[in-house]
Amino acid sequence: MGENQKNDRRRGMAQADARREARRAARETVMSLLFETEYHEGEAPEAIYLRAIEAREIDTSDRYIRKTYRGIMEHLAEVDALIERHASGWRTDRLSRVSRAVLRLGTYELVFDDKIPAPIAINEAVELSKKFDDPKARAFINGVLNAIKNEIAENGGRLPDEVSAMAAATEPATDAVEAVTAESETTTDHDAE
Repeated sequence: MGENQKNDRRRGMAQADARREARRAARETVMSLLFETEYHEGEAPEAIYLRAIEAREIDTSDRYIRKTYRGIMEHLAEVDALIERHASGWRTDRLSRVSRAVLRLGTYELVFDDKIPAPIAINEAVELSKKFDDPKARAFINGVLNAIKNEIAENGGRLPDEVSAMAAATEPATDAVEAVTAESETTTDHDAE
């Protein structure tokens, strides 16, 4: 391998590492938004998002952050129903707030974000758990997300009918984080890493 090829390979690896780190930071931001939402029941998610933008200088051009947070809030009934189906007797309201936020993010990525491969979604959720949650939560989160992944795969990539029916009977949690952030013209969308 020539020197130019080695340099190109190093540059490519550095760029991939930078994309992975940017996506990991974006996931942490979404998890923190979900965690914060727990403390502001009844408050519109878009208001929480706006406050977080101001307080923490969240990058409003990062499309992943707003799309994922908005998506989770819109599909919260389905996400929570899937978590409860696979949480071995635990209701989502009995989980720690950190575990709940991590599971919601991982479940959303598994079910509603087709750009993210299942192993990456699960691994990243476990990494978030390692960083922010009780050490005992890692295996639980891994098990729940693997069970959700398997059920979705067995169902041809679709939500089980019972989960879809349950979600249809529930109002979406938000209409418009997108409306709040629509003014952002420039967007960043990280690779599925």
